[in-house]
Amino acid sequence: MKRLLLLFLSSLFGLCPWAQPTYVTRCNTSYLNMTNGLPSNFIDDIYADSYGFIWIATHGGGLVRYDGYAYRYFNEGPGGMALRSNTCHNMVEDRFHRLWISFEEHTKVLDLKTMLPVVPASRNDILRRILGELSVKVYRDSKDALWLVTRSTIYHVTFDDVGNVLRILQMGYQVNTPDIAMEDIDRDGSVWMAIDGGLYKLAIVHGKLVKRTITPTLSYMGDTFFTCLKMFQKDVWIGTSKGLLRYNPTAKTLKVYEKNRGGSSLSHDYVSSLAVSEGRLLVGTLGGVDFYQPETDDFLHWDTGSKTNPLCSNFVNCLFVFHGFTWVGTDSGGITKLNPRPLQIENFYHTYNTTSLSPNAVNAMYAEPNGTLWVGTIEGGLNRKARGSNSFTHFTADNSALTQNAVSVLVPDGNERLWIGTWGGGLNMIDLRRHTGIVPLSLTQHYAWLTQFVGALCYDAHNKLMWIGSNNGISAYDLQRKELFAPFKGCENIRGAIGSVIDRDGCLWMGCGSGVVKIDLKSNRKNSRLFSYIHFSAKLDDPKSGIIDKICALCLGRDGTLWLGSNGYGLYKRMMDRGGKTVFKAYTQRDGLANNVVKGIAEDARGILWITTDNGLSRFNPHTEAFTNYTVGDGLLSSQFYWNSAFAAGGTLYFGSDKGVTVLHGDNSASLYHGRLRFIRLLVNNEEPAVGSSVLDKDISQATQINVSEGDKSIVFEFSSLSYGNEQQSVYSCRMKGFEDDWIQLRPGEHGMRYTNLPPGDYEFQVKLVSASGQSNDMMASVAVSVSPYFWKTWWFELLLFIVVGLLARFVYQRRVKELRRREAERLMQPIEEALRESEEPSELQHRIEEILHVQQKMKRSKQRSFLTDQTEMDRNEKPFMDQVMAVVEQHYMDSDFGVTELAEALGFNRSVLSRRLVMETGLPTSQFLRNYRLDVAKDILMKNPHDRNITEIAYKVGFNDPKYFTRCFKKKFGVSPSRSLVPEPKPKSNSRHL
Repeated sequence: MKRLLLLFLSSLFGLCPWAQPTYVTRCNTSYLNMTNGLPSNFIDDIYADSYGFIWIATHGGGLVRYDGYAYRYFNEGPGGMALRSNTCHNMVEDRFHRLWISFEEHTKVLDLKTMLPVVPASRNDILRRILGELSVKVYRDSKDALWLVTRSTIYHVTFDDVGNVLRILQMGYQVNTPDIAMEDIDRDGSVWMAIDGGLYKLAIVHGKLVKRTITPTLSYMGDTFFTCLKMFQKDVWIGTSKGLLRYNPTAKTLKVYEKNRGGSSLSHDYVSSLAVSEGRLLVGTLGGVDFYQPETDDFLHWDTGSKTNPLCSNFVNCLFVFHGFTWVGTDSGGITKLNPRPLQIENFYHTYNTTSLSPNAVNAMYAEPNGTLWVGTIEGGLNRKARGSNSFTHFTADNSALTQNAVSVLVPDGNERLWIGTWGGGLNMIDLRRHTGIVPLSLTQHYAWLTQFVGALCYDAHNKLMWIGSNNGISAYDLQRKELFAPFKGCENIRGAIGSVIDRDGCLWMGCGSGVVKIDLKSNRKNSRLFSYIHFSAKLDDPKSGIIDKICALCLGRDGTLWLGSNGYGLYKRMMDRGGKTVFKAYTQRDGLANNVVKGIAEDARGILWITTDNGLSRFNPHTEAFTNYTVGDGLLSSQFYWNSAFAAGGTLYFGSDKGVTVLHGDNSASLYHGRLRFIRLLVNNEEPAVGSSVLDKDISQATQINVSEGDKSIVFEFSSLSYGNEQQSVYSCRMKGFEDDWIQLRPGEHGMRYTNLPPGDYEFQVKLVSASGQSNDMMASVAVSVSPYFWKTWWFELLLFIVVGLLARFVYQRRVKELRRREAERLMQPIEEALRESEEPSELQHRIEEILHVQQKMKRSKQRSFLTDQTEMDRNEKPFMDQVMAVVEQHYMDSDFGVTELAEALGFNRSVLSRRLVMETGLPTSQFLRNYRLDVAKDILMKNPHDRNITEIAYKVGFNDPKYFTRCFKKKFGVSPSRSLVPEPKPKSNSRHL
């Protein structure tokens, strides 16, 4: 019904493009619609819960939760967590983390902790009946009371401290519109509401809902109906079907804004929604979004015809502002989302204006200390822009002495001259003090040919040289003698030079078509025009690969680190190994770099690297090794950058692309909303476990622990920062603490981690958001993970198995013993029975047998008594083995001839038996036992030394016949020589005093 009404009203008015707000042009735009997963393009409401998730009410697609990456559906139908309706009006969260949702057919309450429907307790369960009525809207006022609006009744619901219904007030009403405008304008719990043909204030008086008149003018509006309300700058702004009203409660004045022929009026008379964003009033209409301008009391327009960031549809249903983000819900195009840009960017490009930048790709840039910008383009000549100006002065081959319009490199020397390298026209210079008078460098024909195609220039202040890298080799120009010369043997073979820098060691690095050349600028002491060099021609991080690498960008960091960009193999960092050898570490697209073709590198004031590539701009934090990438969607002119395309000067960075110059004045990333890191999805064996199962007791976004078993082959965690900015460039690090100690950094855009075949144990899965901006980021989320073993690996199963096996073994043993006894009895009884059968006097034979058995029993008892008596005697007389050993050793240790054989004979053992017994008792073989005993005695003598003996005497005393061998054994056992353990005899104290 509402959609038909909107379409009808929109057909009454024409649409036309107007001036676009600057705010819109300075934002990034993203679109949410059915092509990327939204179930319907008709958006009725957008809401953010207290956990940071975005909820979207749609017509035809039901309720949807959005986490920045994907949608979770709560609609009727396959794939949804059914709430039995696909027509959702709006939703609001109470203070108990329950989401109240107005559907066409009813009102539902969703527990955000479990994502399960609930019905709060109420007297006589009256709330359940109310929730079943046809619903229009739900609203939460400033006093945390809920307003439930059904087709004929308004309910006011309050709660006690635990969330049960405390009181329900109700009032009937009449309305002829599909929706009701309501707002707690005064922030006192009394709501302004459009009912009964006008706009009234509903207050609670003596426990009843009372309708009060705001002003007679608003009490009856005829066929005009109210759509939305918003307090802005002390005025109440009221959206209607016939324009925008501005009511001042103090002066009781009412002003009407309508669409007229002027370009600064409302874009449409039907106002559907109102919002306030950063001090701006936003007006949603059927003609787009209007931005109110207080200075001129008119409007700027944003619609589908806007040149920058156009709306997805002009039929705006709702506006939602969340932490600087503006969400526009429409009835046919889904959602348009304005995101504040993380970068402060200014673009310069060629237009029909004669003072704009010259056309074609930017190939060279230089900024003077005073802010003057010089830009060289391909076939466009040289451009100069003064600081604070947006106009460029052009120097070309037609209007100046410039030898070629293809400017390839710009570098100043020490004489306030800017050297201009061209591609095909050699070298030129211009005076930086006057900014006029381009002068070509005069060279002989041979040297002019060498410097015709220049790709690199570098000023050498130490030698007063200008190093020139061209397509025909490397040369050097003596600024004092004004002569060009060949600086090293074979320099003409280093072709395709591009990019250069001098490191802290005084070495010039220059990229070329076959790697990079390192020239020692201090190696010309014997010959001022002869330098030593090293040519790195193979892939820098893998020289043995045989791959020829082309280095085309170089940058020296503030900390002395050298960074090199490759034309296909990414970014390199120069390092030194433990042996002092130069090695390189590579960073590629696998690590998050935008593209492996690096065209330029520049460092900002915070030590962050900015890298231009063939497919975007990368920001790299050397400390966290995290990349953040930017494209045209972030405000760049182009994602295709050109050679020599990164330059830093005075805190400002300049990037040259195929469409012009992008100037980066600052980075807003730290000030933007960073969201709240949450888990958004859990998969166990590729299925989402239900809340209340053995795996989860809460929704994964709120869970503190999950329980899985060893039999679960895979576990997948998905997470999001809920920042709703550039999610595809977010970088996360995670680990399963207890299973792994190191953090695993994911690639930009990846937001999930899979584990397979986790061993049994208790772990903690941790994830954190990695910042490439250099700002600290403490955002981290974690959940405990308990992996239970297979039941046959549990302690109780092992104990049970042990008991069962023990009982079974006992049973088998008893059966075996019983069987043996039976067989033995049969074996014994068989000859007796035969003898009895064959005997003539069986009774006498039986008596004799009984006597024999009785005698055997007496003998058996006698043997047992004799054994016990002997055992008691042996226990009483037996001396412990070690006591015997120690007694013999104490008696003979001083005898140097007393060894293993003598000890064995003294104890009455053979050597092997004695050795086994000593190993069992002391853990030492016999020889080592004797040696350690003698050394222990020696140490005791050394420490006490009552007779002031020397080391030789002590060695002989304890049974050593070689003092040197004694010293070695002593040091090996105690770690110090005997001399350090020797305590000298103390000298008598002197009683004399010095006067």
